[in-house]
Amino acid sequence: MSSEMFTELDQRQAHSEGAHRPPSELPLSWIGQNPDNPREALRDLEPLTTSIREIGLVNAITVASVPAYVRERPARASELMPGARYIVVDGHRRLEAARIAGLSHVRVSVDDALVSTDRSLLEAAFVANVHRDDMNPLEQAYALKKLVEFYGSQNKAAKRLGIAQSTISSKLSVLELGPELQADLLAGRRKVVHVRNLSRLSPQQQKQRADARAAATESRSSEARHHPATGVTNPLSAIPRQRATLTMPWTDGVACAEIAISRMRPAERARMLRRLWQEAEKEARAARLVAPRRA
Repeated sequence: MSSEMFTELDQRQAHSEGAHRPPSELPLSWIGQNPDNPREALRDLEPLTTSIREIGLVNAITVASVPAYVRERPARASELMPGARYIVVDGHRRLEAARIAGLSHVRVSVDDALVSTDRSLLEAAFVANVHRDDMNPLEQAYALKKLVEFYGSQNKAAKRLGIAQSTISSKLSVLELGPELQADLLAGRRKVVHVRNLSRLSPQQQKQRADARAAATESRSSEARHHPATGVTNPLSAIPRQRATLTMPWTDGVACAEIAISRMRPAERARMLRRLWQEAEKEARAARLVAPRRA
């Protein structure tokens, strides 16, 4: 589709949006995948597909209009699904599962502000996906790397995303692993905790250190399950431990958020981050409306 056609479509949509609210439901045939989605593959869709067949799509899919996307990226129009009028920003797996389940329409939330810049689009996709279990460590790292490049430093990215700089550095370190360890990580033969922060070592040293960490973890697990001398179950393991009283650092909002996020389940984290993202977008839109008045 040519850039002239998108310009005409853009103008028609702008006129239409002035008279009507954005749609809350769309045909699936109108929604295409986002070329900037940090996921490399949509895995394990069967449970989600079954859920959608039985109870429908619970959470709306966040989309942006194709004209809004192409306005900032005219050269990428050819990468979009033919006939698409919207692209998905948050809900790639839900969209694909809905297709497999045979739905004709899905509930949506339209937000063109999310594709206003490459940074805002990548930010939205990253926040929507990074805390979910089915996004692999390398996908997370590649998305984080792009964001760090946009922000200019890990510190700036950490402040914007509300996570520790050390966490970003640790996540990015998997990109410096040797090919064998990366393949093991993707195949589930290695755990992330065993291969992080090994970038300064040679591939052989990385493997040795990862093996040592895995062996140490297994040894600790074995000791916790059995008494080291007799091999019988440790009777102390049945005694409940008292949890230490946690004092919240109320004067440090970021620290409070990190503590809360660390104790949430993935689904809870995703809901909270979506809510924070929506609030941030509302504040940004309000600021843009106030700015011209002050000028």
